[in-house]
Amino acid sequence: MTFTIKEKDSQNRELTVELNHEDLERYVRETEDSLGGELSVDGFRKGKAPRDAIRKQIGESAIREAALQTAMQRSLSQILAEQALDVVEASKLEVKDNTTDKLIFMVNLRLFPKVTLPELKGIKIERRPVGVESKELDDAIESIRASRADVADADRAAASGDRVEVDFEVRDMGQVIDGGISKNHPLVIGKNNFIPGFEEQLIGLQKGDRKEFSLTAPADFANKSIAGKKLDMKVEMQRVQQVTLPAIDDAFAQKLGKFTNVDQLILSVKDGLLKEKEEKESQRVRLAAIDKLIDGAKCDISEDMVNIQLDLMVQNFDNDLHKHDMELSLYLAKLGKTQDDMRKDWKADAKRQVAMTLVLHALARVGDIQVPPEEVSAALESLVQSALTTEGQVPNNLDVESLRRSLESRLLTEKTLQYLERTCVS
Repeated sequence: MTFTIKEKDSQNRELTVELNHEDLERYVRETEDSLGGELSVDGFRKGKAPRDAIRKQIGESAIREAALQTAMQRSLSQILAEQALDVVEASKLEVKDNTTDKLIFMVNLRLFPKVTLPELKGIKIERRPVGVESKELDDAIESIRASRADVADADRAAASGDRVEVDFEVRDMGQVIDGGISKNHPLVIGKNNFIPGFEEQLIGLQKGDRKEFSLTAPADFANKSIAGKKLDMKVEMQRVQQVTLPAIDDAFAQKLGKFTNVDQLILSVKDGLLKEKEEKESQRVRLAAIDKLIDGAKCDISEDMVNIQLDLMVQNFDNDLHKHDMELSLYLAKLGKTQDDMRKDWKADAKRQVAMTLVLHALARVGDIQVPPEEVSAALESLVQSALTTEGQVPNNLDVESLRRSLESRLLTEKTLQYLERTCVS
């Protein structure tokens, strides 16, 4: 094998690799052994068929195609390791020559820019103590209780605590507000999930009753488009249901599964709340440490890297919109913006995400943080088993190698964050 590396700019290299007849034959033999190991051929034990029988059953073209992929992947990995190239992405693969005697291919290598990290001993983040207050525990138990409540239609006027369904219309200066019309909208009177005062207006209404009233949204209301405004409401009661909450006792705890008494339930809920708070605090201190790491680091973030990150952010947002049957173009038109406007708005965040990726990558290299192959395999196996449990089968189009790389990246990031937390958090 021979290769040349041409520098295109500070971050990109053009790699040209040439494999000779001897190299290619070695990869063909390896591929035959690999494919033949799982092959059943009449007259031979599994994995013991001769090469000519393997070639006859699989087909020489299929073997050569598989060998070609192996040759390119293996030679590329070998060169990157030997040359200690810190590659972000290998792209634009192009086969220039492919015969039984010679394979020449070219690939573009995008390298991580050089990053100089600050001294970690100078970064100290204080961890805040966390605990569970009585009200938080009571609210959590009440939420579990509400989820197991009995609900039955009631032929009477609505009262506080009832579950009701209403049709409503909300207008501002005679115009229906965005999202201001709903049919059979469910809510529990007293939960205060609407504009303050709305739920109280429903008390006393029976099925079929209509009512008109006006309310002023608080100045600090979450929906800024109507904050502080006087709104005109029309409602029609469609359903009234009485909610009967179960008693909090040992029998209730046992119905939830693994508990023998209510004390065990309460302790479990408290432990869950505490773990959730600890995880949130861990996220806070990690982000604070990363901010200091970024502020003290020196790295050259190119415009290309920011644009690539913006492309990814836009694509992910577009995918999220599609899940809700929405189109990016229509969403932007509704806001009176263009995609360029959105990219400008997101540019600072994209740059920070690139900086975060770079400093964490550099930190992993400095700390010699690695993910053992068996750990990646275990995570992959767990994911496959989870898919089998929930879906009943593994998707036919599952790209195992892509999934493996993604899992390895996520595991490496988590190990790096753990290292940062241990080092910088007091």
